[in-house]
Amino acid sequence: MMLFLPLGVDNTELERLPRVSITIAAICIVAFFISWVIPSNPLGVGEIELRSLLEQSLEHPDLEFPPACAERLLSDSGRRLVRNMHQQAAESDGAESVTNRQQGLNERCEELIAQHDSSLLSRFSLVPARGLAQPGWLTYMFLHLGWMHLLGNLLFFYVTSLLLEDAWGRPLFAGFYVVGGLVAGVAHYAIDPSSESVMVGASGAVAACMGAFCLRFAQRRVRIGYFVWLLKIFRGTFPVPGWVWGGLWFGNEVLNYYLLGNNTGVAVMAHIGGFVFGFAGASLLRVTQLEERVVAPALAAKQGGWVADPRLAEAQSALDQGDRTAARAGFQRLLKTQPDHTDALLSLGRMDLEDGKTQAGTARVERALHTLAGRASTDALWFAMEPLVSLLPINALRPASAWKLAQALDTEDAPPASLETTEALYSVAGGGAGIIAVRALIRATELRMAHYKDLERAAGYLARAKPLLTGDAASAGDRVRELDAEITRVLEENAWKKRDAAPTPAVDTPPAPPRVFPCRIVGMTDMALTVESANGQRRTMAMTEVLAIAVGMLPVAGPPGTPPRQTVLTDLVLSWGSANEGPRVLRVNVAGLALNHFYPGVAPREAYARFLADMLERTNANALPDASSLKQGQYPRFNSEAELSLHYYGGSAAAA
Repeated sequence: MMLFLPLGVDNTELERLPRVSITIAAICIVAFFISWVIPSNPLGVGEIELRSLLEQSLEHPDLEFPPACAERLLSDSGRRLVRNMHQQAAESDGAESVTNRQQGLNERCEELIAQHDSSLLSRFSLVPARGLAQPGWLTYMFLHLGWMHLLGNLLFFYVTSLLLEDAWGRPLFAGFYVVGGLVAGVAHYAIDPSSESVMVGASGAVAACMGAFCLRFAQRRVRIGYFVWLLKIFRGTFPVPGWVWGGLWFGNEVLNYYLLGNNTGVAVMAHIGGFVFGFAGASLLRVTQLEERVVAPALAAKQGGWVADPRLAEAQSALDQGDRTAARAGFQRLLKTQPDHTDALLSLGRMDLEDGKTQAGTARVERALHTLAGRASTDALWFAMEPLVSLLPINALRPASAWKLAQALDTEDAPPASLETTEALYSVAGGGAGIIAVRALIRATELRMAHYKDLERAAGYLARAKPLLTGDAASAGDRVRELDAEITRVLEENAWKKRDAAPTPAVDTPPAPPRVFPCRIVGMTDMALTVESANGQRRTMAMTEVLAIAVGMLPVAGPPGTPPRQTVLTDLVLSWGSANEGPRVLRVNVAGLALNHFYPGVAPREAYARFLADMLERTNANALPDASSLKQGQYPRFNSEAELSLHYYGGSAAAA
């Protein structure tokens, strides 16, 4: 004996409570109890009554089992059994004429059919012979014949429905389920419109969900449980991609129909029709990009206006789970339709660099950063670039790209940590030609001189600039000579060594303000955290990068005439900074925590408490103001974000 069943989808994370899926399952369960569990004869006719009618029809070879009952109340196998038994019928000694006996059988058959037609299951099932004007077209997909029928359909529905509803939203998924059930019913109807057999069950609509699932979530891992009993019992689980699971199931249904037809007691054609509809529907959404252009933005607008391409979210989820093959395929699919998608380029470029594919990775990262440099703020550009600095060979960038990036980073409010990278970019830009190369080398020299260290490198920049002082670039000659003279003077006087050697009195300087980055959390596992900045840039970091978690309550204006309400801000401290640079802080408001996604069905206050507990456990970060206060839900109150920053970091937050 071998048994294989889907148990769920690995690492399923939902953005919202699947209310439609829960409602459909609840309707199926309630309808099952009303139509199957409570009635003594759910179909109106019991086995004893059918057996009695059969025994009476076998009392004489000239008697026949009433054709109407055979068509309406028996399956194909039952009808074959009756024919075989009738061939072996022996003549009885009854005095009553065969005609009267047959009339009695027919009258009894009419009574049984009337009982059958009056049952709830029969009235609300789909019977092709009743035509188009019957309620069964809508109701059949919520009725079931037995516990195994119900539980099997609900299991497959559970595996496929949650992610589909989460990706498509409740209205679209609800409509998809109903239409999928209707199409499955039409497929069954088309095979034999005159059939009197009843059809019930959610399997046609569930097959539509499977067809959509195996395309929309083709790379998601479906967990399969197996039980094999040969000479020994083997049991366990294993994962398969969604497209493999759905494809094998569909292939099995097609094979069953080819070998056995639609007369096996199972509406195989309804399964096939539903699956084809679901696959076609998901294909239409993909080809037209309706999910990316319409569905995803509409869902995002209900959750605070954050818009994330579902293909990007799927690929990022695979990457967070360690499935780099699926993640790479997902990013590549997205880039086929949106070649300049910065998040996909950055993620795929980082993967290439980590895998040793330096040329491909550099090209992708350069393209993404070049795009960001033209439209993003300095902080947003550095937020995307900082994690890549240790991987990206800056010297491999094109001089034009290096110049554009350096110009975008070289602003008054640039993060201090970006200065060294900015200098390196100017140095690469100096590898070009003309006035731009000279300006780049001049600016690299100025940045190096501002630190008064390693001035030999600054002299090297000027040495590279001097041969380029021809044509239009000759106009920069005075500045080159001025800087050259200054460096020569400093080197000759050895001024920086004297300054380092001389004792200097301690001077109390105010702490540098913290660099605060407003963002939201889009992914969280035991080991990693994915955040998204206000302009849509994403970054995945290890949990251990979070050094401290600070919490504060702030007033928020309510409707006119009402007192302000309190909201909570959560700071994730990534760096305590240095003498020249303040702490680096990710600031997340309540909506950005996505508590309903990570803790579905949990009350907001309890969900936030769980979030803090999980973060403190996974990061080993310091709790501010202290762990006991956070555990007890006692969060300090502040009048403004500036007051919160001053309290925790000793300075007002700098704009980021």
